[in-house]
Amino acid sequence: MANLTPCDIDSQLLRDAAKRTANRCDRLAEFSDEEGRITRTFCSPAMERLHAELSAWMTAAKLECEVDAVGNLIGKSPATASDEVFLIGSHLDTVINAGRFDGVLGVLLGLAVAEVFNEAKIELPFSLQVIGFSEEEGVRYRFPFIGSRGITGSLPESELDRVDANGSSVRSALDSFGCGCGNLASASYEACRLVGFMEAHIEQAVVLEEASLPVGVVTTIAGQTRARIVFDGVAGHAGTVPHDRRRDALAAAAELILKIESLGQNTDGLFATIGCIDAKPGLSNVIAGTAELRLDLRHEVDPVREAAFDQIQRLVDEIAGHRQLAGRIDNVEHTPAVQMDQELTSELSQSVVEVVSEAKSMVSGAGHDAMILTKLTATCLLFIRCHQGISHHPDETVSLDDIEVAINVMVKTILRVGHRCSVGASSTA
Repeated sequence: MANLTPCDIDSQLLRDAAKRTANRCDRLAEFSDEEGRITRTFCSPAMERLHAELSAWMTAAKLECEVDAVGNLIGKSPATASDEVFLIGSHLDTVINAGRFDGVLGVLLGLAVAEVFNEAKIELPFSLQVIGFSEEEGVRYRFPFIGSRGITGSLPESELDRVDANGSSVRSALDSFGCGCGNLASASYEACRLVGFMEAHIEQAVVLEEASLPVGVVTTIAGQTRARIVFDGVAGHAGTVPHDRRRDALAAAAELILKIESLGQNTDGLFATIGCIDAKPGLSNVIAGTAELRLDLRHEVDPVREAAFDQIQRLVDEIAGHRQLAGRIDNVEHTPAVQMDQELTSELSQSVVEVVSEAKSMVSGAGHDAMILTKLTATCLLFIRCHQGISHHPDETVSLDDIEVAINVMVKTILRVGHRCSVGASSTA
């Protein structure tokens, strides 16, 4: 077995791997559910074609491919005497009219890492497994993380009956995809001897670009609160009801939106958003009788987020009171902040420092498969710079140089983990 301490991989090997990865991102962008733009949803025909292409690359890299009961594509290097497993992965699905790097880049970086180890003839003390998660974005079924929930054994059987806009259930989609989801538990890695999970993902913000850094290390994925806010007033004629007699639900909503914006602007680290509003009856000549809003709150510290939510509840009550209408918050979903594993993140940070001299600690405001995997194993998350922070958009851009840096960092991190596992095994022998 080759020396598993972090070492300098041949630069040409890394450059070639980066070029392959960039070219593969371009190639996989051709697999879409829609002509002329990138849209690839859970268990769609486009996903099936992508699986065929990606499976061929994985097989060439000496990875044994399988599609599990929830539609995840997994490439596995041979098992070792320890039966331990290290996972690398991200998601293969996209939003509507997506870019070519979100999710897919993280899977292809995992494949590139496996290829580098093969070409450098480095053997690891664990099986390296590359996972392309079937679903993370929640586009088709309005339910995210189907793939990673399956891996962690946290996908409720009842969710298989959820239906899409065409009335097709998750269960039927998986059956049509050839997954045989009757044995949902077979997708779970709960019984495996897992060493850890690493996800690489574009940052989707401008922190790294403004710091002139190619990569950063995520320490926390922010907690999130989602809720529906409803104001019930009285509809009336826009040309006859005096302003001092109106009980205008849309005006109440407008007042609340600006106050929520101000709350976000004046609370350090808080992201406070009303992303959707539906006013009824929705006519220009009728005062709105009802206004429904969708709230999204995010912060890395749960008590700060919870305090902000409480303040919004008070604002709803105050606005409803002085405008003489009813206001309420319902459909509340609280998701706590998730911490990445300290030891594995430290190893990732050491590798970043070795490659680019500075490891910037970051908070992810967006959710990622990594947060689901923390329920199962030690997890770390590497962010990669994307031009102007553009994501979920066709203009999504990642440079070849930054892809090369990411591969180098990931290789060095896995070598560090391999060294730790080897030393641990020797000390207990």
